[in-house]
Amino acid sequence: MAANNDKVQFRGETEKAASKVVDQIRLGGINVSELAREGLKEKLRETLSDEEKIEIHRRYEQGEISEEVAEVLIGDGIAEIEREAAAFEDAMELDTSGVYQE
Repeated sequence: MAANNDKVQFRGETEKAASKVVDQIRLGGINVSELAREGLKEKLRETLSDEEKIEIHRRYEQGEISEEVAEVLIGDGIAEIEREAAAFEDAMELDTSGVYQE
């Protein structure tokens, strides 16, 4: 099980060499750790299906995962899912007794 101080490690010799080249040519260098965090966040979000995002939101609502983790995984999707759920609930409460189809 992962702990808060666990490092994310991967083999990335070529990526490390590439980041060093950019760090050398860019005035002030680059923050490789920040790039890695943002890149990991972006790729995690890209890999999730809509169903997985809904499952993550369900776990977030039930307190199984923190808001911070949910935001990393689905970002603005939290507000979007909550908006859609509210709209769905509102639609379910509409009186459809006068609506019919021929």
